[in-house]
Amino acid sequence: MADGKGGGAGPRFSGWSFRLVVMVAMALIAWYAGQHNVTAQEFNEAFASIPVTAILLAMFFDYGLDSGKLYDKMIKKPSNRMLGLVYAILATGVFFFAFLWLISGSIQAASAAAVVASALVALIVLMPRTGTSEWLLWLWLAETLVTAGKFLTILPGVH
Repeated sequence: MADGKGGGAGPRFSGWSFRLVVMVAMALIAWYAGQHNVTAQEFNEAFASIPVTAILLAMFFDYGLDSGKLYDKMIKKPSNRMLGLVYAILATGVFFFAFLWLISGSIQAASAAAVVASALVALIVLMPRTGTSEWLLWLWLAETLVTAGKFLTILPGVH
């Protein structure tokens, strides 16, 4: 995906550039969680409260990005390949806000734990080669077990 090979004019980016972007995103998530004193239990509850249909949607989107050559279309096809990386980051941002809305019902009323859970979902979707391994589903199942199914929802109840 981001190996610096392939068509497209303009500056090239390497796998290291993409890893740097992901590392910065992880650092921002960790910093935000620390600044807002998000506990592990709050994260567990926020992640377990994601409706199962939203998890399936995220998995479908992640699978489409990874195996459906969407990354290639976004990153290798634009005339400027750095623009492709920007497209991927913007798509992830949109996905983050959509999940924040699904978890909390309102972006403005979102808790810090909901922000961290949404950011983690968006980051997993952004990362290559995660779409065929159901990581989101396994994490959601783990969080649902940890919270004894108290937050299990099938469809989102957005206000």
